[in-house]
Amino acid sequence: MFGFSLGKLLLTAVIILAVWYGFKLLSREGNNPKAVQNKKNADRSSKEAEELVHCKKCGSYVTSLADHDCSSEE
Repeated sequence: MFGFSLGKLLLTAVIILAVWYGFKLLSREGNNPKAVQNKKNADRSSKEAEELVHCKKCGSYVTSLADHDCSSEE
């Protein structure tokens, strides 16, 4: 009933190898250099830096002098 036969051993080995290679393929997609690079580029584009301008009146750095009001700062 629970005897080992060549057919059962081969079938078990094939199933184990199929699962092993399936996991390898799935893990490669996460470590794909192109996918990682695309993700980094997407992060950079959403977090672009703005140039700051120095206000000579109050000494602070602001994104735009037109929108800046020195009297509101303490």
